[in-house]
Amino acid sequence: MDYTENDIDRLMRENQRELRDLADAAQSLREVVGRGESRSGLTKAVVDADGRLQSVTFAPRVLRLDVAALQDEVVQAVRQAQEDQDRQTRGVLGVPEAQLGLEDIQRQFEEFRDLFAAETSERNLRMRRLAERDPYDD
Repeated sequence: MDYTENDIDRLMRENQRELRDLADAAQSLREVVGRGESRSGLTKAVVDADGRLQSVTFAPRVLRLDVAALQDEVVQAVRQAQEDQDRQTRGVLGVPEAQLGLEDIQRQFEEFRDLFAAETSERNLRMRRLAERDPYDD
């Protein structure tokens, strides 16, 4: 298979574009923040990109609740925040709204990364072959 200088340039541009896209997706995933609130609106929660709780905010009226009701408020708000984080993560990865958990999303991201590495490796091999080709063979 013969390659021209234009082929090499095109492969390099494709590699650079895909690396940028992958870096942008990774950065977007790190920036995801999920927000949620309880059904009553008395409790709000924020989770980070990993779904870990960052903050919980209570409206003053929450002091009127008993312990069990307060627990429910917190659980509702945190779950809503985690669902928001999950929706945003799916949006970044282009994953449909199916019932996929965090492990499934991580697995798909790893598959995407592996596929990208294989394609990049193949392009790099083609470029090496071009570089090793004797220009006087033409």
